[in-house]
Amino acid sequence: MLIKDVCRECNLTKKAVEYYERQGLISPRIENNGYRNYTDEDISRLKEIGVLRKLGISIAEIKDILASSNKSAVLARIKYKMDLEIEKARAKKKCLERLMKDYDIEQAIAYIEADIEKHFTIKEKLLQAFPGGYGMYLGVHFGQFLNGKIDTEEKERAYDKIVAYLDKIQETEFPEELKEFLDEGLGQLEEADMQKINLSIIDSVNNIDGYIEKNKEVIEKYLEYINSDEYKNSPAYKMKQLLLKFKQENGYYDIFIENLKILSDSYREYFEKLQAVNKVFLDKYPHVDDI
Repeated sequence: MLIKDVCRECNLTKKAVEYYERQGLISPRIENNGYRNYTDEDISRLKEIGVLRKLGISIAEIKDILASSNKSAVLARIKYKMDLEIEKARAKKKCLERLMKDYDIEQAIAYIEADIEKHFTIKEKLLQAFPGGYGMYLGVHFGQFLNGKIDTEEKERAYDKIVAYLDKIQETEFPEELKEFLDEGLGQLEEADMQKINLSIIDSVNNIDGYIEKNKEVIEKYLEYINSDEYKNSPAYKMKQLLLKFKQENGYYDIFIENLKILSDSYREYFEKLQAVNKVFLDKYPHVDDI
């Protein structure tokens, strides 16, 4: 079936179908004339995606559903998250109603601490603690792993150490030039952009051989570029060096990363996979170590 017929059958726009293909959710056969031929399986998959998206389920979650042999279990986890969001929204609504009545800020603070903050995810807590460019940086690079809540004393201690660490470097050691770069550059990212970045990173870690094979030409061109004089004289290179120096000199790995592995089980699993992926990548591209 051609894409115009697919759009009509599935009640989707052409852009939506193309987007789902780029996300790897469908893989239509490409004919000799360059046209995509969508099978009955593709149609069923697109209808499934359409339903899940209308329920507010993210692309990352849809990938989990489609790949799972127990879809009900995945959906149950998603429903649990939705229930928490609904409970949190009700608590916020109640607080707003109280503020509308008497605008008692002290009372609102007490209510938020007792009835709202317990519903916050780790990501929400960090974004509230650090608004602006640095909070956005955390969201872009770690948001995928911060959707859980702090549910043990060990995680509470790890969270407090992370906040203390980030608060200290915000005030005394974070280079102003790099701060401006993060504020201006990352501040322009939409939530969809952050999700796309996260999904791309996760996909590459979960299937490094497939990622390298699929993107071999792009990877080699990129490696050639970042080893060139043009790149080394660019603002992007300067910012990269600032960030690397900042991480190496300010306890980023020893404090932030180590406590993040305690705070987020999913990040700890990802970090372990990342170490294995790094070894595979260096085996294929040994000269990367010199860049």
